[in-house]
Amino acid sequence: MIVLEKKTFEISHIQSIDELNQMSITLNDIEQVSHIKISQETIVFCCIDIEPLISLIQGTNKNFVVKEVMDSGQKRQYDYTNKEKKHYFMFKNIVVENDVYVLIQNIENHSRYQNIEYDAQNKILMLTSSSRDVLSYLRKELFKINPSMEIVEHRKPIRSQDVFNEKYLYTYIRIALTVVFLSLALISSKDQTQMTTIWWLCVMITLCEKLMKKCWDHIKQFHFLKEEILVMCALIMGIISQAYIETCIAAVVYQLITPLLNEVLKRTLEKIDEAVERPEQGIKVLDGVEKTISLYDFELKDILKIPAGQTIPMPGNIVQGQSQINTYMNTSTYDLLDVNVGDKVHSGDVNVKEDIYISITKTYESSNFAKLLNIASTAPVYESKMEKYSHILARFYTPLMMIFGFFLSVVLPIIDFKNYGKFIHVGAILLIASGSLSSHQSTSLGVLAGFAKAFQEGILIESTLGLDSVNATETIVYDRFDGQEVTEEELELFKRLSHMGKILVIFNDGPVALEDDQYTIYNYLSVEEKLEKMDSLIGPIVYIGDSFKDIQLLQKSFVGISRGGLADSKVVENSDIVLADASLSKVYETFSIARQIRTTAIFSNIFTIIMKIIVIIMAFSIPAFTMWMAIFIEIFVHAFVIRFSAHILE
Repeated sequence: MIVLEKKTFEISHIQSIDELNQMSITLNDIEQVSHIKISQETIVFCCIDIEPLISLIQGTNKNFVVKEVMDSGQKRQYDYTNKEKKHYFMFKNIVVENDVYVLIQNIENHSRYQNIEYDAQNKILMLTSSSRDVLSYLRKELFKINPSMEIVEHRKPIRSQDVFNEKYLYTYIRIALTVVFLSLALISSKDQTQMTTIWWLCVMITLCEKLMKKCWDHIKQFHFLKEEILVMCALIMGIISQAYIETCIAAVVYQLITPLLNEVLKRTLEKIDEAVERPEQGIKVLDGVEKTISLYDFELKDILKIPAGQTIPMPGNIVQGQSQINTYMNTSTYDLLDVNVGDKVHSGDVNVKEDIYISITKTYESSNFAKLLNIASTAPVYESKMEKYSHILARFYTPLMMIFGFFLSVVLPIIDFKNYGKFIHVGAILLIASGSLSSHQSTSLGVLAGFAKAFQEGILIESTLGLDSVNATETIVYDRFDGQEVTEEELELFKRLSHMGKILVIFNDGPVALEDDQYTIYNYLSVEEKLEKMDSLIGPIVYIGDSFKDIQLLQKSFVGISRGGLADSKVVENSDIVLADASLSKVYETFSIARQIRTTAIFSNIFTIIMKIIVIIMAFSIPAFTMWMAIFIEIFVHAFVIRFSAHILE
């Protein structure tokens, strides 16, 4: 049987949170797509064949850039057209127009740009290019010239009068239509005819134009259970129930508050991104002058200043200064190493005491430190158990609530027509409450925030299942450092691990035998004996080791944690979690972060369900409970659980 291998792709140049949400929802509904990872401006996913997805990606935004992520970490742009295209760009925050001409002068030397023209009157830059990422290149070039200026792309030539028409005229027409329909609705309300309902429906439609466009996009893709469609149905039912003013207020409230929810989501993603932001700048020293530049711009034999307390990003030889360095990540030893002029230092070592200056011997891309950072950023993504449970709950909740809402709105009015308005009104509120469970999204964000927290603490997750599976383990097996005396720090760690509700087993290879009634200790066992003991323990097991001889034990465990940094690549490859920090407290921190992720997910789900139940009870028991109140509560709950999902980073 032939097994097709999935490849990893990245969609970049996503300019808005709406596009990010729409694209992620579209990919999530495609069966062949898996391992979706969402950041602020990119989406990474796996699939066997990208060709069938191109039309969907282009349908969302033709400016999206698709790249295949190679095994080496490099990204090869996926070219789905080589045709030259005319591009139009406009500038914002122009202080000195000469900056624009400097930009033009710089890009004229690039072969990727042709037919470059600049309309000074309308501040429009026109050029032809076959590249898909023209805007990204121009932004980088403009940033070098003037960081305060901004360049944006338009799909057609823009003149001053076009800007006015597009920005104001259409809005004026909508306002005029809304006023006309509202006037007709108020006039006809005196006669209480069917025209009153029709005119109010027209008012609601003009208020919900953008919402209706989103609904139409979902309908074209046969996504009938999306929140926008359910809210739109609820608003139509509100008009039918003759709750005219209440429905229009609800339409306005929903469209005003939803962007605030998107802003909360955006800031949460930014907070997660900031937590895993790479230190990609260093201090270059040339002729006695210090200048901060990108680490990727350093070349061999350049002088790099390493201030005290910072990690060495690239290997080199010390040309000035003397200090002590922590080499744990590369050697697995705790002892500080004295270094002086002429000594060699490695990427990942930590300069502890004084500033030193080194001559670079390897570029940043090939350094151990870059490889260490890539472990977390390129880790395969799997859906955690909490995410699966939340997804199952959301999958059944929305259809059931929608059916119940339509039953109240359609069936009960037939049985008791006198109270049809009340039934339809309650049904509309239930449709609003039937929107997707916000806890499902917050659970995913909580997992990402947990990974970001772990990354901050020097805990590198090789796969998403690694941290999630820690909660499912029954036994912790801690294999001590060979030949090392037990320390107070280790004893404190044993005490904390023994109070986590799991069985703690210590494999002691130190010079002195250990005894303690609070946990089980095995002294001086061989690897074969340790493997036999693990077979007799209650599983699943999390094993904590550090050396090459522990590889079989790491492989045998349900979750393997290595605490030896990058000293042995084979150990790293066979671990689910890698501890790069010499502090033993990071071992306990790993369990603590895993527990916080689970606690956050449980709280978000329980809080969301309770608030849903409260809305349903109020809809049935309080006649004055309005649709806009239900919408406000829904958005508030959604925003709260999203914001709460990242509290682990605070």
